[in-house]
Amino acid sequence: MMAEALGKIDIQQVPAERRSLSPSAEAIQKSPLLANLREISDFAACLEILLMSLSWRGQQRNIAEAMPHFADELDLTGFRNVMANLQFSSRPERIELHKIDPRLMPCLFVPDKGPVNIPLARSDFGLRIFDGGAGDYKTLTGNEMVQKGTAYFFKSVDVEEQKFVQQKIGWFWMIMERFRSLVYQILGLTLLLNLLALATPLFVMAVYDKVVATGSMSTLAYFGVGVSIAIICDYVLRKIRTRIFAFVGARIDNIVGNEVFKRIMFLPPAFTERATIGAQVARIKDFESVRDFFTGPMAVVLFEIPFSFIFVIVIFILGGPVAIVPIFMLVLFWLVALAFGPVIRDAISATARFGSKRQELVIETISSMRAIKYTNAEETWLARYRELSAQASMASFKSAQVTSHLTTISHVLMISSGVATIAFGVFRVFDGVMTIGGLVASMILVWRVLGPLQQGFVTLTRVEQVRSSITQINNLMNINSEHKDSVVNSNRKIEGFIEFGRVSLRYSPDADPALVGVNFDIKPGEVLAILGGNGSGKSTILKLLLGMYVPQAGSIRVDQTDIRQLDPVELRQMVGYVPQTTQFFYGTIAQNLRLANPAASDEEVAEACEKANLLKDVEDLPKGFWTRIGEGTGGQLPTSFQQRLNLARCFIKKPRIMLFDEPGNGLDFEDDQVFMKTVASLKQEGVCSFIVTHRPSHLRIADKILWLENGHMKMYGPTDDVKPHLPKDFL
Repeated sequence: MMAEALGKIDIQQVPAERRSLSPSAEAIQKSPLLANLREISDFAACLEILLMSLSWRGQQRNIAEAMPHFADELDLTGFRNVMANLQFSSRPERIELHKIDPRLMPCLFVPDKGPVNIPLARSDFGLRIFDGGAGDYKTLTGNEMVQKGTAYFFKSVDVEEQKFVQQKIGWFWMIMERFRSLVYQILGLTLLLNLLALATPLFVMAVYDKVVATGSMSTLAYFGVGVSIAIICDYVLRKIRTRIFAFVGARIDNIVGNEVFKRIMFLPPAFTERATIGAQVARIKDFESVRDFFTGPMAVVLFEIPFSFIFVIVIFILGGPVAIVPIFMLVLFWLVALAFGPVIRDAISATARFGSKRQELVIETISSMRAIKYTNAEETWLARYRELSAQASMASFKSAQVTSHLTTISHVLMISSGVATIAFGVFRVFDGVMTIGGLVASMILVWRVLGPLQQGFVTLTRVEQVRSSITQINNLMNINSEHKDSVVNSNRKIEGFIEFGRVSLRYSPDADPALVGVNFDIKPGEVLAILGGNGSGKSTILKLLLGMYVPQAGSIRVDQTDIRQLDPVELRQMVGYVPQTTQFFYGTIAQNLRLANPAASDEEVAEACEKANLLKDVEDLPKGFWTRIGEGTGGQLPTSFQQRLNLARCFIKKPRIMLFDEPGNGLDFEDDQVFMKTVASLKQEGVCSFIVTHRPSHLRIADKILWLENGHMKMYGPTDDVKPHLPKDFL
């Protein structure tokens, strides 16, 4: 099938006779990568062809993971997002189809009318394209090539270069580099706006000096027309600048929000499992203050302040030494800001700390509401909230006090600057070196110089909060992630030889050891039953095999390769896992199953359900595999149905290593028998299985038993050797 060759074939290297073969629309419809889409649009049909033409070297799974999860069809935005997830940047350009430079092919062409297509190459015979609407290759000639539309040119992102820039200037400022051209546009518009802002004070000066003195109404009319034109231009330019700010803010919201969430998702479990939910929510909320900064008035102030020198120069021209007043005030504002810097940082830190604790308690309360009611602990929780709320309120009060002091100081400085300007300017008017109109204009300009500075001064606490958030975001992005930004190209196949060599693990320095010196091995086609009481280390064995943790001592080898040398994400793709507690997400049954194997075909989904004795139950549902579950509906499903769905999600991966944590939970006798038969059949296929269990029946299919007690290996060996030593009431 076309999809099977994706990412491994350069279209230029394909023989001409094979290149002429066209993927049928039916083949595209059946592509497992598009199985989650109800409708295969022309964009979806073009996706695989474009990647193949770009000599992309990834795997089918990478495409499936990059696809939108809930979309019924793939549109232009979704298409570009998928390509971005696969490390391709895109650049749009309005152009006619026949004018596209062959050196920029392949690309995506979206005509104004008709389905999208992929221009591949131009020759003497015409323009070779892939038609997304027909799902076929075509050669266009003559007037067929005269189509107006938008071409999207894709370029592979240099990940190593990005990492170098990130280390040099920080992740956030690396992202801001994308908006360099827009920043220059904003600076240019701000310069023009500041020049236009001179119209009002100069108009006032002219009225005082020319109109009032002469009584010429015609002169007033001319001045009025001029200042009206300036006001109209000011309105238009401000509207344009506002739209640019809104666009930049929306893009920052999207880019930073997605990247922060992505990084949190791929943090090593050691960073997330012991952190509270509230603390992790706080990480996500850090970027919101940055977004609000760029969409609020503070961003405008930031761009206004550098152009204050224009007004200072004009004041100097009009009033000479009067310009000393705004310069002195600028220095004074700066000194006060330095003095208040430590106080502001302490206030912001305390407010954020206590606010985060209060938020953690709220989230904990909501998630544990039923348990709180069972234990009649409402009053206790209310007391806890009152205490944290009081601390948070006091911190907010102190922060508000700092802001109030800054507001008062800035107000006094502004009034003082006005008084000083008048006092200084009056003497120059008396000396005849400055007109009354010039004095009034200078007064307006002084306030124009200090206005943005005052606004920024009042919101210093907000600036400090944004600076702190940017630092937190940069620190988060500098943490080593399990996810590699480059596409996983490994086609590693494993046999399933597992060896634990004196493995020890302690979750934290002050915790008791979870495992101490555990030794065992398992070969392909063997089943290992792991037994022990609560806290004995059974689930820890599975977590280590999933790469969730790295042992502090000893080694774990998969096919003679230490798992420290394997990419954790790649390792989990090779291992099937059935957790002890079922967990499903909002989406269809098929989408929940494909979370484990996004590239699974409909036939593979059905096969996995058959192995879990679930297929008939799913088909009996009104919407079958398109039935939506999750977000509260999971509790309405029978426990047996949920557990079998849990098993099916493991089977769909077809891994060589399977980990079952209490797989019998919720299964009745019939379903448990089917499960054991499935595991027995997988043994014949060379699959090695780990079963954490308390059911005696599961020992019948186990080849070996590992008996753990308080993290130590009590006994290990063949089932027939270990089973007689188990206490009668152990299982």
